[in-house]
Amino acid sequence: MEYRDLSRLLLLLYEGVSTPQRMQAFMEDLMHTVHAKGAVLREHEYRSQGTFQIHTANLLATCGYPPEAISLYRQGIWKKDVYLQRSLERFAGAECGVSQTLISHAELQRTEVYAEYQKPFDIGPMMWARLSAESGPHSSVSLVRADGAEYFSEDDLRFLHALAPHLRQAFHLNRTLQEMQVSNAILSHAAQGDAPIAICLMRQDGTVLNTTEDAEKILCKHDGVWLEKGRLRVANPSEQAVLEALIATATQTGANGGTGYLNRQSAQAAGQQCITSWTSGSGGTLLVSRTPPRGPLQLLITPFCPGTLLNEPQATALVRLSDPNVAPRSRAAILKALYKLTPTEARIADLLLQGLETREISHTVGNTLESVRFNIKQILAKTGTNRKAQLVRLMLGLINPEPDSAH
Repeated sequence: MEYRDLSRLLLLLYEGVSTPQRMQAFMEDLMHTVHAKGAVLREHEYRSQGTFQIHTANLLATCGYPPEAISLYRQGIWKKDVYLQRSLERFAGAECGVSQTLISHAELQRTEVYAEYQKPFDIGPMMWARLSAESGPHSSVSLVRADGAEYFSEDDLRFLHALAPHLRQAFHLNRTLQEMQVSNAILSHAAQGDAPIAICLMRQDGTVLNTTEDAEKILCKHDGVWLEKGRLRVANPSEQAVLEALIATATQTGANGGTGYLNRQSAQAAGQQCITSWTSGSGGTLLVSRTPPRGPLQLLITPFCPGTLLNEPQATALVRLSDPNVAPRSRAAILKALYKLTPTEARIADLLLQGLETREISHTVGNTLESVRFNIKQILAKTGTNRKAQLVRLMLGLINPEPDSAH
């Protein structure tokens, strides 16, 4: 695998974020490049305190898996997925890994998941990379080969590791575009004080192409960040240098796959193995100092390719401004706005997402078991879902409201 493979895939990835139909092309190309037969982006909710337990496994995108396999996995096979269980339980801190570090083939053949799922659908060796590990959700990308095929090599893992920071940024960018899509529905129902959508679109030369109304309000305050001669400026010289570097690498990647900008990155792989790879700039996060006692602003800089969700032909990067002093919307709050849930229904939906059972919810909210069951029926009816698991998948598909910590 060569750098041109990485460059080609990055263009497909960022095109896929803003034009969802293109994401399938990215997945197929990635499979072909690493000689895999299946690929999946998924998000998990799990608890590691006390007894380890995975609450949900939401498939965000799949490629190469037959519909029967996807359906069976969603129905509950994920609860027996030994790859998923061991990667989270034993190597939750690892950024990437391969299945041979999790379990031997001989041991795998004695598991339920192999007999019921992997063998019937010819699923063998796997490699994965962690995309996020926030409190609660844990997202990852994984690729599989046919049963009995060669294990993924260190070179394969190094290539996936080079893609990982861009996949993380793609998650951030996708959530930002989702929020812009549902903004009008939310704002028409939400209470005052909800977090704004403050976005600046950047040209390849680093100048600001366009801003949302909320971004303009922040910039006009001249508190932490402002516009000067068409460019974003901050007061601290060292922060300014970091901001310019992040914008430069992000715009370069958004324009043509990052040719000319390569960064060396290292990560801990499962099994105490250290992986080093070279990749093009993916932008990043930055804390921008403000006048005390106000806390710093959070800036998220990502490459951008125009598409059907947001068509700005000259835009090559996106900068999102977030004020940590403004409380973000929870998934339940977004669900409440979109589906007109009552405050009690929204709280119960949030507790369902956290993995609580009906009896636990009854104790938490202080309502009778019968009342909570009625509320859950109302939530399912309003959201057009049939089961609690389907509701949880719907909520996981909404914007993730909690920003990652800035570096």
